[in-house]
Amino acid sequence: MTEAVATVVRRTKGFYYLTTPEGQEIECKAKGSLFRNSKYDNQIAVGDKVTYQLEPGQELGMIQGVLPRKSFLSRTRVGIEVEQVIAANLDLMFLVVAAKDPEPKPGLVWRMLVAANLGSVRPVLLVTKLDLVHHHKDLPWLRPFLNIDLEILFSSKGGGADDNRLADLLGGNVSVVAGHSGVGKSSLLNRLFPDLDLKVGEVNEKTSKGSHTTTYARMLNVGPTGAVIDTPGVREFGLWNLEPKNIRDHFPLIRQFSGHCKHADCTHTHEPHCFVKAEVEAGRIDKDLYAGYVGLLEGGE
Repeated sequence: MTEAVATVVRRTKGFYYLTTPEGQEIECKAKGSLFRNSKYDNQIAVGDKVTYQLEPGQELGMIQGVLPRKSFLSRTRVGIEVEQVIAANLDLMFLVVAAKDPEPKPGLVWRMLVAANLGSVRPVLLVTKLDLVHHHKDLPWLRPFLNIDLEILFSSKGGGADDNRLADLLGGNVSVVAGHSGVGKSSLLNRLFPDLDLKVGEVNEKTSKGSHTTTYARMLNVGPTGAVIDTPGVREFGLWNLEPKNIRDHFPLIRQFSGHCKHADCTHTHEPHCFVKAEVEAGRIDKDLYAGYVGLLEGGE
């Protein structure tokens, strides 16, 4: 039987929903032996290009294989040491962080930026709920991210100056939108693309945590040629298969100065004659950027 190629646009437990180049949606299961020797924990991600077979007269297809990915966003699966691929074949990752309510967690931002780098995805930091603070200069956690090669956009409840840029990026690329629950991912997409009509959750006043309104990742068509993968809110994000000694490779300033340290294997934390720490003390490396690096080394959020 001939195999055809389609894109995974949604998945629920055990079932995958594909869209063909002609726009037809097909429900599938995965071939039992497909991931027998795989590190992906039987994982087919939204955005994957897959081959499948559908017998005449049948409604349920069978995925036969996954084509090579050009990029991906992945993490360590919560509770088990395997890789969980969140989304595949991406151009952009929109890392959505609320200016307030829920409070930002810089450690999560650093982790997700490193994950994007590992998966060859260009990150964009999107700060929502700017209307809850006077100005982005009132966000001290944001300062180290302003001084790295990272596009940062801002959004408010009623819209903002960056809305056109956001709509252009989303409408012309394959993107994943990720961040904590309650940061306004669904509200933002609804405002820019009203036809989506996504369910919107609220932040719990006692816990300051948002509720999950998206329970499974799904790909939605937006704009002229874009597609956005809406994902459930992230509460934990462990980096997969990243050795501590390689973390500095994702911090260009630290990597730049590390060659001047006395010890070739310097971790830039406790060693004497560390050039990187001296640069931090001199103010040439932002102290919060350095704290982000140390936080990743120590495994903190």
